[in-house]
Amino acid sequence: MVQVCAHRGVSSDHRENTLEAFHAAVHQGADSIELDVWLTKDNHLAIHHDKTSEGIDIEESTFGSLPKFIPTLNDVLNDFGMIPLNIELKISPVTDLERLAERVISEVNGNITCTPPMISSFNLEILQNLRESSESIKLGYLFAQEDWERSMLFETITENNFQAVHPHHSLVSEEFMNASKEDNIEVNVWTVNEQRLVARLIDLGVNSIITDNVQMVKEITKG
Repeated sequence: MVQVCAHRGVSSDHRENTLEAFHAAVHQGADSIELDVWLTKDNHLAIHHDKTSEGIDIEESTFGSLPKFIPTLNDVLNDFGMIPLNIELKISPVTDLERLAERVISEVNGNITCTPPMISSFNLEILQNLRESSESIKLGYLFAQEDWERSMLFETITENNFQAVHPHHSLVSEEFMNASKEDNIEVNVWTVNEQRLVARLIDLGVNSIITDNVQMVKEITKG
């Protein structure tokens, strides 16, 4: 059955990427939760989508100086490690990729009771750094445009031993799914909020649908 992934938790009634939004996702029956991570100046992994929050640059600040509603990855792993997490690593031109990779592996490996999360990013280099550091960590490559030849995309995924691709839903076709199945690659699509698109993607056989509307997608997957 297609898995339903809550995009930044449930943000219809809660601030996205907060513990409250993640609790709501669990309450609504999400199979997994997608969240975004930035590395702070003092090596904390802060959960937030944008590079700045309330005018504060997350990468250039200490965690203690950030708004109090922003949790750390450790907070999330402790509270929600029982369900799969899709952790997107946010990258900017000033991000220290090596330091970020080290912190992510340390946090994930340090929480032995949590379900192994999927680490994803639009940045291929950070995923390659993670793979070089860990053979076991689950990795998924995010992309939004048809800027890869399909054969080259899946060759890159398999060469780096990534477990998944995370394409924008508009890029998924029957041919795309056939190629993924040949290489045993998971396909987790984003961000899907329309019923007709959900039905189409289920028919195509994607593994997971990342959505802002968990309840709607759950109803459709129940069929």
